Amino acid sequence: MKQHLLAVAVVVGLVATGSASRAGTWDFRFSGAGISGSGQLTYGPDTVLGDPVGAFAITGMTGLFSDSTLGLTDVAITGVVPIAPLAVPKDAPFPASFSTYPAPNPTHPGEGISYTNLFYPGGSPIACPDYPGAGGYLDVFGVMFTLSNGYIVDLWSNGTWPGGPPLSYGAAVIDPTNTVARYQNDGLMLTAVPEPGSLLMLGTGLVGVLSLGRRIRRVA
Repeated sequence: MKQHLLAVAVVVGLVATGSASRAGTWDFRFSGAGISGSGQLTYGPDTVLGDPVGAFAITGMTGLFSDSTLGLTDVAITGVVPIAPLAVPKDAPFPASFSTYPAPNPTHPGEGISYTNLFYPGGSPIACPDYPGAGGYLDVFGVMFTLSNGYIVDLWSNGTWPGGPPLSYGAAVIDPTNTVARYQNDGLMLTAVPEPGSLLMLGTGLVGVLSLGRRIRRVA
């Protein structure tokens, strides 16, 4: 019986980690505080020297975005804003991909909206020296993506820490005039959407393991 359970664990592990161990695509869904979206991001090896170990570069994004407060419903996600790393990178733990978009930041007057376009299948590390949050699919600066109506959205993770609040995500919605029309610091959840192929592999693997167990019991 222990051998059967071990085999099941191996099958589940292979399916769960296979897509995260290489470049590819990741299906997602996020929602909270009247903001929602779903789609697929494309990621590849992160070639920026000075970025955290385990990070992948987000190279594309498609899907739909809604914000009930702003009256946006199922607006197409068309891509990501290219990163523009600083000429002189900030010291660690800031990722070298740290970039800023020139829209006034409501929480940091005089600064833009920061982003890195990094994806962390295994959870982000601490990326800001004065903030302990870590562990999300994105870091505390997040991914900045474009919409078909000219809006831009930054989606980030607030992370969590021992004794801290549960992990949540935030978003800033920038209108075509480069004004931050909505700044939601937390209250969003970002989750992975299992791919149909992965579910089929998992189901097939489990059926195979269970069938093997029945054959072994009959022989015994």
